[in-house]
Amino acid sequence: MPSFPIHIHGIYIAPQHKVFGHQDPDDLSGADLKSLETANLIAHSGIEGDRFCRNRPDYNGHITFFSLEVWNEVKTSLKLPDTVGPEVARRNVIISGIDLKALYEQAFEIQGIQFQGKVHCSPCAAMNQALAAGARAALRSRGGLRAQILSSGELKSGVSQLTSEADCSPANAATQLKLPNIP
Repeated sequence: MPSFPIHIHGIYIAPQHKVFGHQDPDDLSGADLKSLETANLIAHSGIEGDRFCRNRPDYNGHITFFSLEVWNEVKTSLKLPDTVGPEVARRNVIISGIDLKALYEQAFEIQGIQFQGKVHCSPCAAMNQALAAGARAALRSRGGLRAQILSSGELKSGVSQLTSEADCSPANAATQLKLPNIP
């Protein structure tokens, strides 16, 4: 199976609901997020300590991934200060070196942990508040990947490998798709 060099730049969990489903969230700074060097991933459940862990076995968002390549492009286009980091997008894993869009509906493995890529992780309207006006549009079709965790294990920050039959080469990692059915 093809292998791709990746770098996991950060792993984040949100122990409580702070944004999801709220009309006017109070704090969009990401201060409620907990940064982890190592995360315990539980098969068919999620990341231990995260608000969505054990939500339901068939949930398509046990874990979410966000591309650092996308972040860098969005940060530049929106002229965001260096003090704002990619964790504000509220995805669990900040990753570089692959095109996450290639993993929609694809199986993949990182550090011996099996995942099933599911769908695009759509940016919510709160992104315009959390980042800047136009953030939601800038993240459209490249807001990240929702995936199911199929096997348990420890996911660690740092340099690693991702294996998948999908062509995940990073050449198109930051490309914004122009498909009407992807929010």
